[in-house]
Amino acid sequence: MNLAELLSAIERYDYWVYGLLLLYCLGKTGPLPMLAAFAAAMGALHLGALLTVTLLGTIGGGQIRFATGRFAAPWICKKFPGLAAWLALASAGVERYSLRVLLSYRFVKGAFSLVSIGAGASLLPWTRHLLLDGIGAFIWIGTMVGIGWTFGTMGAALDPRWAAYLGLALLVASIATFALAGNRIKRHLQPLAERILQERQAGKTGNAAPKQVDARASVGVAD
Repeated sequence: MNLAELLSAIERYDYWVYGLLLLYCLGKTGPLPMLAAFAAAMGALHLGALLTVTLLGTIGGGQIRFATGRFAAPWICKKFPGLAAWLALASAGVERYSLRVLLSYRFVKGAFSLVSIGAGASLLPWTRHLLLDGIGAFIWIGTMVGIGWTFGTMGAALDPRWAAYLGLALLVASIATFALAGNRIKRHLQPLAERILQERQAGKTGNAAPKQVDARASVGVAD
């Protein structure tokens, strides 16, 4: 199947594509919106519908994870003890750097669930999370769709094949870069994550009220 045939199939089954995009953005923050924007620039999808479903998906995914962290963080840490330190790190990071973290974490591969659930396990008010996470969702979708649309526009003006090849090359390079950087960051942050978990299990949560700490902040305390 060449590029023209692929775009034709996307246009023919556009409602299924929108549904796939919605589910995809509920589940992760990968490059599919960028590729969909490329197809939209080539006329296979409607830009407004694309923006709507991807925004709804990523905002909904963030809120579902936040609710999971708020109500089920102790159970998650008991069931999956290997995640406890990382959820504690995410929780502490959101409490201290909520603005910077929630506006940017979607750009880090593998951080969507970790940070969103950690935010739910933190002392961050839900309304503040909804506001900041929503802004972060707009920034991420705007960036992804903007890049894909730019490549698609270039392809329409020049040769679609070259734009597609360049986009694929950038996608592969970004995946490799994120994987390597993620491993290095994980090794660097492992001791910090374990220390924060130990502090929270010991009840060392700074100036937070004890009742709040017991209810939400102490990720993994309930044994």
